[in-house]
Amino acid sequence: MIYTMKVHIGLHLFLSLVSLYILVNVYQYLGDLKQCSCFIEKQHPTYKINIEFLQFYQILEILSLFILICFMIMYKSKWAQMGGNKMGMKFFLLVSSLLFLFLTGYVSYNSLLMYFMSKKDCFCVNKWQKYIVYIQGVFNSIYFLRLIFLFVFICMLVAFNVKK
Repeated sequence: MIYTMKVHIGLHLFLSLVSLYILVNVYQYLGDLKQCSCFIEKQHPTYKINIEFLQFYQILEILSLFILICFMIMYKSKWAQMGGNKMGMKFFLLVSSLLFLFLTGYVSYNSLLMYFMSKKDCFCVNKWQKYIVYIQGVFNSIYFLRLIFLFVFICMLVAFNVKK
């Protein structure tokens, strides 16, 4: 039992390191796009891709990956047993949901802009990392829509369950 748990944690740590490698490469790729002349020339005057935000999102992904690794390492420790205030937890859930809604929507928007505004013959854009940005955009779009539908569903539940 202990051996399989160590293998399981080892596999998760290995996959986390692979994910970290990919995220760092995408971060560097986005930094290189800032100096890419064919990418900059293709930018629309009013619809500019916010590369700094996409890099910030990569940093958030890296931080969340580190938090996941820490949780995996601390899994059976006393830190996992700590409880909290229910009202504080509700506020935290609301704020984090709104933050996730903003982040996922804005990442989706910038990824879509990057997809439509990137030249096909631009060498510095056409690297494997662009597909990771596109994948993040697609999954963030799906997550964004799920959050919107969840908020609408909750509002409908509250509206129909109000006692008069």
